[in-house]
Amino acid sequence: MKKIALLVTLVCGMAWSATAQQKKPVTVKIATPTVQCEQCKKRIENYMKHEEGITKVMADYRRKTVTVTYLADRTNIENIKTGIANAGYDADDVKANDDSYKALPTCCKKPEDQ
Repeated sequence: MKKIALLVTLVCGMAWSATAQQKKPVTVKIATPTVQCEQCKKRIENYMKHEEGITKVMADYRRKTVTVTYLADRTNIENIKTGIANAGYDADDVKANDDSYKALPTCCKKPEDQ
């Protein structure tokens, strides 16, 4: 009986210490001046959902921002900006990947390129 109680205490202690080590998610807002429409919003959100460490993505094409919540021990702000750029959109000071930008639908491109 004492062995079972000791085992239960040990398991509970390990579970408690594992949850105590998790860091709180960080939320950042990134300027995305090339986001034009609802398709852009969906494209960014779908692309970024698959990036490691990202827990929530909300793109706002009217305000031209993307709000990202992520785990700081799994990714960082530069990786997130690069991910948005790889989807074909400018992200703060990171320019869009040329090949990804060219593959965007016409409505998602900059007005001067349409």
